Amino acid sequence: MFAKRPTLCIFLAVILALGDLVFLAGSVGAQFRGGGSRGFSSSRGFSYSKSSSWTKPTHDTWNRSGGGLFGSGEKSSSSYTKPSLPGNPGSGYSKPSFETQRSPYTQSVPQGTPQSSGYAKPSLGESSGPQGQKLREPASSGGYTKPPVTSAAGGERFGGGTKFDKETVNQLNKKRSQESLEQYKTEQSKFRQPEYKVEGVESNPLYRQSKNYSGFDYGTHYGNRDAYYRQQGYQPPSYAYNTSPAFGLFSGLFLFWMLDHATNRSVAATAYHHADDPGYKKWREEAENLAKDNKDLKAKLDEMDKQVKSMQGTPKDPSYLPPGVPPEVAIAEGVLATKKPEKPVVRFAAGQAGGWYDKFARMFKEAASGLDVKTMNTTGSLENLKLLAEGQADMAVVQSDVLAMTDTNIPGKDLISEQSTLYPEYAQLIANRESGIKSAEDIDPAKNIVYVGPKGSGTALTWEALGNQDQRYKKVPVKYADYGTALTEVRKDPKALMLFVGGLNSDFLKKAEQIARKSGKLRLVVLQDRHFADKRDKHGNAVYQFVQIPSNVYPDLQKGWFFSGEVDTLGVQAVLVLRTDWARKFGPEAMDALSKAILEARPEIQRLVNKVD
Repeated sequence: MFAKRPTLCIFLAVILALGDLVFLAGSVGAQFRGGGSRGFSSSRGFSYSKSSSWTKPTHDTWNRSGGGLFGSGEKSSSSYTKPSLPGNPGSGYSKPSFETQRSPYTQSVPQGTPQSSGYAKPSLGESSGPQGQKLREPASSGGYTKPPVTSAAGGERFGGGTKFDKETVNQLNKKRSQESLEQYKTEQSKFRQPEYKVEGVESNPLYRQSKNYSGFDYGTHYGNRDAYYRQQGYQPPSYAYNTSPAFGLFSGLFLFWMLDHATNRSVAATAYHHADDPGYKKWREEAENLAKDNKDLKAKLDEMDKQVKSMQGTPKDPSYLPPGVPPEVAIAEGVLATKKPEKPVVRFAAGQAGGWYDKFARMFKEAASGLDVKTMNTTGSLENLKLLAEGQADMAVVQSDVLAMTDTNIPGKDLISEQSTLYPEYAQLIANRESGIKSAEDIDPAKNIVYVGPKGSGTALTWEALGNQDQRYKKVPVKYADYGTALTEVRKDPKALMLFVGGLNSDFLKKAEQIARKSGKLRLVVLQDRHFADKRDKHGNAVYQFVQIPSNVYPDLQKGWFFSGEVDTLGVQAVLVLRTDWARKFGPEAMDALSKAILEARPEIQRLVNKVD
């Protein structure tokens, strides 16, 4: 249900091996922050591509492939080698040691001059992040042997717990701040003169247009700035470093970039519109002093003056920038660093009120101090998936089997996402003891009926998915009802069963355990279909795992079973899904804030969901 060419094979193996070496080389030193091939979008916002130097905590958090930037199935998200540090500060940028990808937008400025390099970041030591509970997957083979199962009390657990996570987050924040400061000092040391500061730049409309999400980081800024110049093939002239890195509101490198493109009227217009700015005046003064001994520089200033003269009489616009130039490139980094960070909005589809998805969303919101988290209650996985696909939610929790059916349930909607596993969810099948049903194999389609939760719920979709893969399940009659109604029917009717897919220790299963204790009529049923273990979604992620519910989780529901009351069943993952376009829009600092909030909240939800007393 589920003739060779040696020379060519060897050649391909060598190519693949070299590719892995490049990938590994790119990972070295990429622990927290670096200047990758990031670009600004033409709409004056961030647009971060696959080649961006995202931090290691962010990489590690999004451990499941959704076709986006991260995930175990996509090495290309880190396929770069570490760039070399610039050499002589007065000699301009050195050529980077990695191949640059262009940002996904087109600039209307001159191209073709030598490339400038990105900023190389210092390496940091490895830091451990929570791995959560990993469920072991059986090896694929022609015949089936009993797959290994993971107990709710076993598996790999994150030993440090929530306290350790918070300490880790604090350490990462401290390292990030230290690294950011060092990068600032390194950049400033390349210039002969210190920053030229001007009071009151906050009132300038360009300052108000600039964005600073989740905190300013110098390394990220330099990476973005260098990628912008590199995209055009621009290398600052060596004499630019004989002045200051900043002139009030403006970056010194930007003003020299403007001068080097003065033949372009839209670029030269910057000098016209900002001629009265005190920072611009200071830069012009220093440029004229340098031009006394530099004929090339003098010719550029004359060309710019010629362009400016032709614009006389045009109303001046204090917010003017050439088309396609983001404010973050033009404004001095020291000025940007003073801007109060904005909190990126995260619309979190959180599931039913009081459920585990909702509880995790609340934990996440509490931990995510750098984000504006707006939670919304939904009916569950399918609605969450639709909200994500339609762009009405940025993040949600969705069952792994529901994710695998995205193309079926939401045709024509291609959801590109980042994914992170939270905790395993168990297919908990409950039968009336008088039915004699001990295993799903005992279900008789001619006389039994299975309640599968509300229509469109994660539980209903799990049963539907099982039926799509095994006709035996499809033949069994089903009814849609809330779980409380279903439990009442199973207690009264020996022919009825019910399925509930969720974490252990849910409020609903606690209620079922109480009824089993009082009435002695309910039991958990084994679900051991081996062939489901090979199921993969289109990104290569395992859809199911086999898990084991220890005997002391639901003693009365499990009473009388073999293997000390342990119950083997099918498991899916509760997967946190984030739209990739959110990551591209808000960039590494926002992703760090989001990922660190997950670092804090995930161990606690794992402890609560799968706690075994």
